[in-house]
Amino acid sequence: MPRITDARTAHTDEMRARMIKYSVSMGIRLVCLFLLFVVHGWMLWVVIAGAVVLPYFAVIIANGGSDTRNMTASESMIDALPSPAIEAPRVRQPGEPDPNDSPETAVLHGELADDEPPADPHDDKAPPSA
Repeated sequence: MPRITDARTAHTDEMRARMIKYSVSMGIRLVCLFLLFVVHGWMLWVVIAGAVVLPYFAVIIANGGSDTRNMTASESMIDALPSPAIEAPRVRQPGEPDPNDSPETAVLHGELADDEPPADPHDDKAPPSA
C-alpha cells in the first residue's frame, strides 16, 4: 500500500528544479564563452571544452524527467482502458427525440421536388419564324 511519504515530488516542483539546473549549466557556458577572449594557454582549451560540451549535458539533465525506479507496473502502464471509453452508446427508442438535434442540425429525409415541371422535348410548338 502506498504511503504519503512514498509519493514523488509534484510535477511543477520537479520541472522548476530541472529548469534551475539547466539555467545554471547555461550560465556556466556563458561564462566560458566570455572567458574565451580573456584566458590563454591550456586554460583556453578547458574553456572551449566547457563551452562545447556543457549544452549536451544541460539538455540531458533537463530532459531527465521523473525518477521511475520506484514505480510499480500498474503506475507506469495502463492495464485497461477507462470504463467510459469501452461502454456502448445508449440506443434511442423509435420516436424518441435525439438530444443532440436542434433546428440547425436536424436532418430531414425525403425527396426534392422542382417547383416547375420539366419541359417536354416532344412539344409540337413550332419555332417562331422570322
